[in-house]
Amino acid sequence: MTHSAAASHHDAPVSKAPRLVTESTHRKVGWLELFYDLVYVASIVQLGNKLSEDVSTNGFIAFVLLFIPIWWVWMGTTFYANRFDADDLAHRFLIFGQIIVVSALAISVYDGLGETAVGFSLSYAAARGLLVIMYLRAASHVPEARQLATRYARGFALAALVWLIAAFVPPPWRFFVWGIGLGIDFYTPLSPGSRRLQRQLPPSPHHLPERLGLFTIIVFGETFLKVIGGFAGEEHILLDHVLVALLGLIFIGSLWWVYFENVADRAVNWVHGANWWIYMHLPLQLGLIALAVGIYKLVHLESFETIPDKYRILVTGTVALALVTAAVIERFTLKNPGEEAGYREIWARLIGAAIILAVGLFGGGLHGFVVIGIIAAVCIAQVVFDLFQRAGRTIDSSGQQIEI
Repeated sequence: MTHSAAASHHDAPVSKAPRLVTESTHRKVGWLELFYDLVYVASIVQLGNKLSEDVSTNGFIAFVLLFIPIWWVWMGTTFYANRFDADDLAHRFLIFGQIIVVSALAISVYDGLGETAVGFSLSYAAARGLLVIMYLRAASHVPEARQLATRYARGFALAALVWLIAAFVPPPWRFFVWGIGLGIDFYTPLSPGSRRLQRQLPPSPHHLPERLGLFTIIVFGETFLKVIGGFAGEEHILLDHVLVALLGLIFIGSLWWVYFENVADRAVNWVHGANWWIYMHLPLQLGLIALAVGIYKLVHLESFETIPDKYRILVTGTVALALVTAAVIERFTLKNPGEEAGYREIWARLIGAAIILAVGLFGGGLHGFVVIGIIAAVCIAQVVFDLFQRAGRTIDSSGQQIEI
């Protein structure tokens, strides 16, 4: 009898066909989702390495163009899991398939606009194709969501076809076709028809904030990889470099505080700001990866008399971008019980971003440690402001309504 009970408990996780997640369902992040996230660590490392090799306007544009498709593949699977809870064998095989094609994306991303562009295009098309199959399964198993799932399947299938065609289009026209494919991909969930259907089937509001928080943690991890990698193999570590690394970690620790103390543990205003809250994570996470590269470059400087313009602008620009995007995301979160209404935190972020950006644009004559010190001081000031502003608050992670 004990054996039978154990067998039933073991069989249950792989026998759950897609079912609809309702607004009142507390959808927890599953182990398979966390396992799936691991492959994106490799993608982020490759993207960071690519930007590190070419810190220039063109290099940054290439970095952005390659990050967006990878981010959207992750978001596509996350959006699906936010609305449909599944854990049968077919679903697991589809997720393992996603892991394989995302691995191919990671392999091809380093020169994704050059020699490996065909592989990148085919991998993206395959990832969207697997997502289409997932939505078709949901349409089959969940009649009440059939219209929305079918609409998503058609839109993403069209986007996958465009990316497949792009693999056989010569550059530079290939990248124009990529843009069309991404446009279709983004428009599919944002179109008026999709939004109308989304309102009829609002899923659990808890799952997506947790998923985006986890992905943000992965992005933060890139900084530690870059800083530790900067010292690995060094026979003689200079005190100046250690100090710069510590100040860089202060940047990251402060930005972690700003996000996870003011966004991740608060309710989201899904009714009025769902899309702003969701899609501003794209520039936030992109900026954090680029900031990791900037800190890595600072650690490797031979002299801090002056910081090269491109590195100064990269670091100040990405810290400012993180503060601005965090402010926008925070704008569409809800106050916790006992908190005062107002926008003082948002103004603190924007003022801090303006100061840091001014240092980046006009601080060419400043000593390197002055530049880094100002950035660190502004970041620390954000934390100190929060400590005074949020003293004694309570946490409420409930939500209202979500549109995905």
